[in-house]
Amino acid sequence: MKNIINKQLIVILLVSVCLFNSCKKYLNEGPINTPTDATFWTSERAAKTGLAGAYGLLRNALTNNRAYFVFGDATANEFNLGSDWTLASLKPDRQWNFNYLPYNEQSFDWTPFYQAITQCNLIIGKVPNIPDANFTDDPVATKNQILGEAYFLRAYCYYYLTQVWGQPVIVTQAYTDPINAKPLPRSSDQDGFNQVVSDLKKSSSLLKFGNLNPNNAAVQANKGSALALLAKTYMWQKQYDLASKAADSVIKFGQYALETQKLSNIYAGHSQESIFEMNMLYSPTQNEALPAFDASAGYNHPIFAIFLSIPFVAKEQPGNNWTANLDLVGALYDTTATTKDIRVKSTFYGLQSTNPLMIKYANVIYQNPSQQTSPFVSNNLVLLRLADIYLLKAEADANLGSLGTAITNLNIVKTRAGIDLYDTSATDPTALIYEIMDERGRELYGEGQWYFDLVRSGLLTDGNYDFPIDGYLPNRIAAGGWHWPLDLRLLLPQDPLLTQNAWWAGH
Repeated sequence: MKNIINKQLIVILLVSVCLFNSCKKYLNEGPINTPTDATFWTSERAAKTGLAGAYGLLRNALTNNRAYFVFGDATANEFNLGSDWTLASLKPDRQWNFNYLPYNEQSFDWTPFYQAITQCNLIIGKVPNIPDANFTDDPVATKNQILGEAYFLRAYCYYYLTQVWGQPVIVTQAYTDPINAKPLPRSSDQDGFNQVVSDLKKSSSLLKFGNLNPNNAAVQANKGSALALLAKTYMWQKQYDLASKAADSVIKFGQYALETQKLSNIYAGHSQESIFEMNMLYSPTQNEALPAFDASAGYNHPIFAIFLSIPFVAKEQPGNNWTANLDLVGALYDTTATTKDIRVKSTFYGLQSTNPLMIKYANVIYQNPSQQTSPFVSNNLVLLRLADIYLLKAEADANLGSLGTAITNLNIVKTRAGIDLYDTSATDPTALIYEIMDERGRELYGEGQWYFDLVRSGLLTDGNYDFPIDGYLPNRIAAGGWHWPLDLRLLLPQDPLLTQNAWWAGH
């Protein structure tokens, strides 16, 4: 897109800012003087700083106005959205009218993801040309690592764009003359996912399993991250054999393990289960956490704190936070006092109250502990983890008719949860797929995924499935109306070749 490409020079200037805002712990790089395109990409330090900027831009895109949870959880009816009237149309009785969110304009603007893509394009285009002599580490290995991560980050952006809005504009080069770059039309969803696959194959070939520095575990993409996202992409393409193989590689060789001590450890950052996450932990000297309450914006809770109130955030009264949808929680889980499912206690608080909270992201730290003021939520945003991949492989194998293998992987997740196992003698593939999707709903509640799982599997409006989301019209979903609309008033001046998503163009 012309305007997005035009921003590439601006993004270079943002790199050192992003470094402090979101990536300093990851790379431990200091700021550089305001660079220009001609002088910036000349050293190993510049390449690593540019990569830090790409991570920061992706984090901004996912967390801005709580986009990750609005797109993947609010739309799955997992939460009552409290006093956030800007999201009032995201309800079953409003038939999930994405088109009426007048004060949530970010929901219709994919520009933040293209800013991250532009930064990745610069890295991919510039880093190979940095002289080897300007690297203090092994130049080949270091370049491969940086490029592999850049390809992964670009793939994640296109994956998410295609999930949310569909038909992305595919830009894969850093233009030397951005002012005169031609506008580009939208591609198909298939082209979008094909681009993701292409980037992930390159990323996987350049990266290795594991992390040399344990402090970078999960917050730095590696081969396991690339293969995990590749498995999820193949599921969208219904290439179940390829999805199963990619997931199997992650399980066997990724050096991950299910968290067995405390499930809250997953969201505390750098868990053995986590495959890829955004670094957002609190530190008194290098803080990357977001405040639990932004006084300058009124009751505009930043991303994690939207789920919380007292007793997890002192003095924060109920009413402004999102609360768990008790009807859905009660249907998905056994919530009785004697429940065996350990996820109920680790995921929810106050299910018998009028303010049931989702507490996966509830590690609150106060800058002034004695006064309990200036609270920050110190959790990482986990985007890919091993339990997800076990269930994904189970779903792929069930679609392939390999029911025994599917049940084995499903039961691995059930065993960790402490609930009854699925009958290993079962022979109905449809019933098995339904159960796997139920388990995804239980395991990934509040993790920005279940809505997209229901869409890609066709269960969002399946009348035979126990948990279709009420209010979605089948003819709308069949016409692609599960995608979000674009704000063409904002985006058309930037790219006159853009078109509105078909469903929204007529509604």
